[in-house]
Amino acid sequence: MGFTEKLESYVKAKAEKEGKAAVLNFDKDKLPRIREALSTPDVSILIPRVISDVLRDSAEPMYIGSKLLQTVRLGEGRSIEFPAISAMRAADVAEGQEIPEAEVDFNLYKTVEIRIGKSGLKIRVTDEMISDSQWDVIGILLKKAGEALARLKEEKIFREFTRHGHIVYDNDITTSTNPELSQDQVEKAHTTGRGLDGDFNNTMSTEDFVDLVIALMGNNMVPTDVLMHPLCWSVFAKNEHINALAKPALGSDGDNSVALNPNAIGGRIPFAMNIQFSPFIPFDRLNKKFDMFVVDKNNIGILLVKDDIKTEQWDEPMRDIQSIKAIERYGVGILHEGRGISAARNVAFDKSYDLPPRYIEVNPSDI
Repeated sequence: MGFTEKLESYVKAKAEKEGKAAVLNFDKDKLPRIREALSTPDVSILIPRVISDVLRDSAEPMYIGSKLLQTVRLGEGRSIEFPAISAMRAADVAEGQEIPEAEVDFNLYKTVEIRIGKSGLKIRVTDEMISDSQWDVIGILLKKAGEALARLKEEKIFREFTRHGHIVYDNDITTSTNPELSQDQVEKAHTTGRGLDGDFNNTMSTEDFVDLVIALMGNNMVPTDVLMHPLCWSVFAKNEHINALAKPALGSDGDNSVALNPNAIGGRIPFAMNIQFSPFIPFDRLNKKFDMFVVDKNNIGILLVKDDIKTEQWDEPMRDIQSIKAIERYGVGILHEGRGISAARNVAFDKSYDLPPRYIEVNPSDI
């Protein structure tokens, strides 16, 4: 809804409240400039609402991290504790037998405390922009401000995924960085994808992905989603697509057309789960490494909201500048000590190959 439509809605609502007929005979081409609108008491009521709507609208597309968390609103205080409680067990009871008492353990897991933080930014608009009615420039600034707030929130969320998720694989673990680990333990922490020469190259194999899913199931969770960076889907699609081509060389005759898009990897992963992509999931472009997660979307974490996006505007008459401040207050916490997240960290962004065929040389005299 644009400014004109909001103005019409406001005039109608005010006329209905006063029991009068709404008069909407103004010419849209002769609407007041921004300076006049800001100086009019009735119309200025609409301005904060317009700004808030623009900020909220621009924060919606392609941001999946906040949608995976359960939103909890905090009324009082600056933090909240979520107790981790063990499960109860029921038992069969014979006729005449005393019913057993069930207990829960409040100290089985660490209690999760989520603290509220504040995020925000300030944008400035000169009086020259206002006097020239440059609506597009203001709209761009507000849209970018909303995107910046949403981007920071997504980065925080996936940073918590990496920090507190259940790490199944981490190819950066070595005996030098972790001297307390043995060589056998270090090897088990690495993925088992192989290169063209048959040696391990830190890529992900099918067995590794199965282990990610099994690790989540072992924590009594239900795998629902696979999360990765948008550039990483090609790793899972390349092998099968190239093998499906009539002739792998470009420019060769024959039917070489196959569907190549993120949706194509749905059949390449051995389990029927939702594949979701986010550009805010860790991806090291310099060293060509990425993180990926298998999650139970119902048991990931909490987005604790204290204040939604709100704006405040003030003048700087000495510099002829109008300033707009946008802030929001929230906190992010991972539940169940990260058991709802299986993480594979620092996976090599490279092609993986099948295990080379093995041949055993048999001496005929030994048969």
